[in-house]
Amino acid sequence: MLKINFRTNIIALILTSLFLVYISPSANAEPSTILGTTGDEPNGIIIDSSGNIYTANGASNNVSKITPQGVSTTLGTTGANPFGITIDSSGNIYTANNVDNTVTKITPGGVSTTLGTTGNNPRGILIDSSGNIYTANYGANNVSKITPGGVSTILGTTGANPFAITIDSSGNIYTANDVDNTVTKITPQGVSTILGTTGANPFGITIDSSGNIYTSNTGADTVSKITPQGVSTTLGTTGAQPVGITIDSSGNIYTANNVDNTVTKITPQGVSTTLGTTGNFPNGITIDSSGNIYTSNNFGATVTKITVFDQAAANAEAARVAAANAEAARKAKEQKELTEILALIPSIAELTLSLGETTQSLYSTKCVKGKTTKYVKYGAKCPKGYVKKK
Repeated sequence: MLKINFRTNIIALILTSLFLVYISPSANAEPSTILGTTGDEPNGIIIDSSGNIYTANGASNNVSKITPQGVSTTLGTTGANPFGITIDSSGNIYTANNVDNTVTKITPGGVSTTLGTTGNNPRGILIDSSGNIYTANYGANNVSKITPGGVSTILGTTGANPFAITIDSSGNIYTANDVDNTVTKITPQGVSTILGTTGANPFGITIDSSGNIYTSNTGADTVSKITPQGVSTTLGTTGAQPVGITIDSSGNIYTANNVDNTVTKITPQGVSTTLGTTGNFPNGITIDSSGNIYTSNNFGATVTKITVFDQAAANAEAARVAAANAEAARKAKEQKELTEILALIPSIAELTLSLGETTQSLYSTKCVKGKTTKYVKYGAKCPKGYVKKK
């Protein structure tokens, strides 16, 4: 079985040179753009609440930050060969450093410190709601826990060569074990069990709100689903050698396919499509609140953004615009009617005056004295000094 060596990428280079592997995206693929550049060989990728992207750059030992507008900077330095990356609620970044077995903390201001040590070759990393850091230690077959104060312990053991890590709402830890094709569950108390089996070489792992586990199986080009009860099935197929995996709020799964430079989308019903293309050799993948997908492209030192068309949002916006247009038309009609009424007022006044004079002429007698005019009841005599006029 061919596997990518993520330190040297030698096999990947051979594959590219000999076969020039390419799979065209489906006809309905979403538009892809390069959002920005990174340090050398970006592996893990994460997004903050403001839409900023961060990558762990394995060959340059630093973290890149890319704004939503595509402005790229180096946030801070890390330990040797950072692989996984995560973020806390305050915007602090943490990396699992694969070569020197440490976790680096980088503040939003770019201050880097070593938070604590791990087991051998930490790959995956995550943070819980209390600020504890967990790493999947590929070379030690265990999970490390590091408190916010930097105290390091081994939480529990895993299957062979854990590559990725995730957590559920109860604080249980899960690892995707690359060599024995299993998922390990470790309770907060450190009790380890094998939850279920996967396809060949699971490199990525994620979890849904119901506690179902999903792995991207690099050696099988599939995604496995494992229920909380340990029932394993193949959810769907992917592009060539899926590495990173993520999930949206509707339960759709997305994988970054390292060899054919694509992103696969798999629905909860198992329908697989190519969502879009990426830069060269995407490793990490993440998703924003609008459903847009981002990948860290290991060879190109770039981040790709795949803009996902949101039909529900488009429908809602169309309805809002239609309602606004209808309201504007109603107000315009009211204004026109009011203007027409106001334009009639002078004519109404003139008509009223004319009718008044006509009424006076029909029902009263006009009496004149010089320039003074008086009206008396019809048939009555004019006042003294006034002359009756017809």
